[in-house]
Amino acid sequence: MGRRSTRGRTAPSFTLDAASGVLYVPAGNPAPDFDIARRTGDNLYSNSVIALDAATGRMLAYNQIVPRDGHDWDVDSPPTLVVTPSGRPIVASANKDGKLSVLDRSRVKRPSGAAGALPLVWQMPTTTRDNVDAPLSRDSTIRFCPGILGGVEWNGAAYSPRTNTLYVGAVDWCARVQLVPDTAPVPATGATWFAAANDLAHLFDAPDQAKGWVTAFDAETGQIRWKYAASHPILAGVTPTGGGLVFAADLGGELYGFDAADGRVLWRTDTGQSTGGGVVTYLAGGHQLLGVAAGMKSPIWPGGAERSRIVVFGVR
Repeated sequence: MGRRSTRGRTAPSFTLDAASGVLYVPAGNPAPDFDIARRTGDNLYSNSVIALDAATGRMLAYNQIVPRDGHDWDVDSPPTLVVTPSGRPIVASANKDGKLSVLDRSRVKRPSGAAGALPLVWQMPTTTRDNVDAPLSRDSTIRFCPGILGGVEWNGAAYSPRTNTLYVGAVDWCARVQLVPDTAPVPATGATWFAAANDLAHLFDAPDQAKGWVTAFDAETGQIRWKYAASHPILAGVTPTGGGLVFAADLGGELYGFDAADGRVLWRTDTGQSTGGGVVTYLAGGHQLLGVAAGMKSPIWPGGAERSRIVVFGVR
């Protein structure tokens, strides 16, 4: 699998099905990120959604969503557990490969025999996917989308039973990679190992080309119900409400309120700070409120904030 650090990254979040005692775990990518010739085999169980018996840790099932990853396309967001109106139990996994992958979890049971599969039900793009099958080269730079900071990062899909819809926020930002020579040494343990000849600052398209998407998918079929093109990446949580609204925020500081059914922008405001964290609604004092974690300071993303704050709005 190789060695890598987690500097500049976030640890993935797990999802527990309390009724069945099954823990769903997203697994990141192997190292080196880009040079698949330096690692052999299937690299199991990287880039997978893994179902574990929460009581014993025994693996019950898995799906390697991105096999033999050569693009740094982690399976990194928390799996979303849904039972659709037809009664099908699914797990939705939106990740850096720029796809929403919906898996069938009906056969995941504990205890069971040998580890089984999480069959793919449907898969749909969440952002621009371009040049994804072109092999990376040691002789020239290859541009591909989504890049290593594209697709869906640490906030996964959100589900509304009211509309039977999965809502996903994504980043549209491409990368340019040339591989190091095959004689390049292996970095020390704990060091980042991309195996890219170009340095981190030159792995991306220009920051002003980084955009975002919010997409609504029919949870049963994957049909796209609506899409919104944002002028900045969408990293923050996407939050549907029982009142038929969907809230999202981008790295430009814009906070949006959409009609959950058709994607019309019903309200928007500038929070003044790039937002990449949580967007939550809650009841306090008899009023519905909207809380936003504004002010993401990570230097690897465009629009880094000077300060961080929690901004609260009233929902009427």
